[in-house]
Amino acid sequence: MSFDLAPVELLAATLTAVLLALSLAFPLAASAIVGPRSDWNRAGLAMGLGLLGGVILAGVGAVVGPAGPLGPLSALALLLGLTCAVVAAVLVIVLEDGTGWAAAIGIVACALIGLGAPLQAVPALFGLSSSILAVLAGLVVEAVALVVVVGALVAIAGRMRALQLGIAAAGAVGALLLGIGTLLELARDLLDVGPSGLPLTVTLIVVVVALALGSVVGAVLETVRARRRSADAASDPQPPVGA
Repeated sequence: MSFDLAPVELLAATLTAVLLALSLAFPLAASAIVGPRSDWNRAGLAMGLGLLGGVILAGVGAVVGPAGPLGPLSALALLLGLTCAVVAAVLVIVLEDGTGWAAAIGIVACALIGLGAPLQAVPALFGLSSSILAVLAGLVVEAVALVVVVGALVAIAGRMRALQLGIAAAGAVGALLLGIGTLLELARDLLDVGPSGLPLTVTLIVVVVALALGSVVGAVLETVRARRRSADAASDPQPPVGA
């Protein structure tokens, strides 16, 4: 570990941080839109507070070196958050209108993922550079990218129900893949056996495919529902004027 800063290493850490943020953005966005729209900002606040605490812990851990149980605890927090994100994504698909208890699951998911993700990114960043400055820059870039991308996805989801279904499908798939990767990394760290986590590029490709397929299926379902509602409205007898 050093305080030297090479531009190439800084660029590599920045790009890796952006990839990490993109892989986490869809589970976070699916968790944020699970409840009523009035609760979407609360999920965003939970994510922001979780990220703030996670970046502080990760920065301290990066500076002082291995921080004992912080690594496994952050992995457990991330796993629990990803599990809640899967549940939230399924609820987005099942429930056309969000409920308060569904929003609570999404808020918990956003807080736990925000708290656990930064510390889990530290080993990957140190694998690219031994400079503490590059690692800290990568942590900040990941947090900022998460806020920007998740905010954009939530704004897009507010426009059409089909897009909500697409983001939910991508969030569920992304959370499952990231959960498997986190479990593999945790097993390797604790037991010193097993392969490393799944490649980020593979995760991103699968997530994008799930987003596209989910959006197409959602658009078809919404079209069918709209036609059914129109047919039901046309078949209902109209009361006479003045009745």
